[in-house]
This record gives sequence, structure tokens and C-alpha cells, in this order.
Amino acid sequence: MLQTIFSNNKLVLDAVEQAEPVLRRLAGRVGECLRAGGHIVLIGCKSPVIGEYASETDLYADEPGLKDIVIALDGGSDAALAEQLRTWRRRGVATACISGQTASPAVSAAEIAVILKVECAEESRRLKVAQAQQLALDAALTLGLDASGLCDGPAEAAAKDSFLERAAASLMKELPALDRESAIELIQRHGTVRKAAKAYLDNVQAKL
Repeated sequence: MLQTIFSNNKLVLDAVEQAEPVLRRLAGRVGECLRAGGHIVLIGCKSPVIGEYASETDLYADEPGLKDIVIALDGGSDAALAEQLRTWRRRGVATACISGQTASPAVSAAEIAVILKVECAEESRRLKVAQAQQLALDAALTLGLDASGLCDGPAEAAAKDSFLERAAASLMKELPALDRESAIELIQRHGTVRKAAKAYLDNVQAKL
């Protein structure tokens, strides 16, 4: 059973790892926007990062500014989302999409598209894609905040602590055997959820 759990988690980690070059590009763009005084608008989720947030129901409520970046978690079937991303992109707003679909309208509409190739049975694919999307988002935002150079004052340090808590929570979802302190220590040691989880799994498997 443990081997099955490890194998399923590895599918998620592998998908995120394969997307690392694009995630680094996205993180760089996030850092640029934050340095310029912009905000991060997340569609379909919320995450503890300096910035403003939007849910899918608030998609048209507030127009992002030219210094902002919009990051959408894509389910692969929302044509309205794709059209809105195109509109924002034409206006000069930075746009990104994290998707489990290679041929999605939002993927073609966004400036930066992170495509997560999760290879698993169809009945569990939706859950695994959602987990991979969250891991990818956490990695991009963590690296983006670091690249922004905003982690110097008390407020920014508090934001970084929130990132650490969020990353630790994500790691604990992937690795239920971990307690909070161990998860935070792994994140601090390895820098990202993906690397921390991989290091933990490699260590466990080496001991089996």
C-alpha cells in the first residue's frame, strides 16, 4: 500500500518536475510584476502571496492593471476564460495558465502556459492534475516572491512565512506521514515543495 501511495505521489511530482523550465519562466514574470508594484490575480484558487485575489465567480469584477499578472488554473473547457485571457493579454497584462490539458483554449490564450502531463488512470486523473496544479502554483509563487527581492522588511518576512506555511501544508497533503515541523524543515532545506517531497520519498525508498 505504501508503495502504491509513493508511486501515485511520484506521478504528480514528475509532472511538475517536467514543467520546471516553464515554471521558472513564470516565476521570473511574477517577480517582475511584484517589483513593479503589481499584484497577482489568481483565478480559481487563493494562495498566501502579496497581492490581490480573484475567484472564478469574480472573473469580470475587477480589471487587472498593466503591472499585474493573472494566473489561471485551467480545467480545459472554459472558453469564456480563454477569451478573457486574450483580452487582458492584448491590453498588455501578463497572463499565465497552469493546465493539465495540452490542447486547451486557455493554454493557447495565455502568455505563459504551464502544461502538466499527469499519466494515470482516468478515474484518478482529475484529482492528480489538481494536486499537480497546486504544487506548480506554490513553486512558481515561492520562486517569484524570492525573485522579486521583496523579502527584506517585516511585512515581507511575514508574507514569506505564509508562503512557508502554505508550502508545508501542500507537502503534508502529499506526504500524510509528515508533521508540520518536519514539513517546514524540509521546505527550508530544499526550497520548493517538489524538491522537498522528492528528497523525502528518495530517503524513504532508500531505507526500504
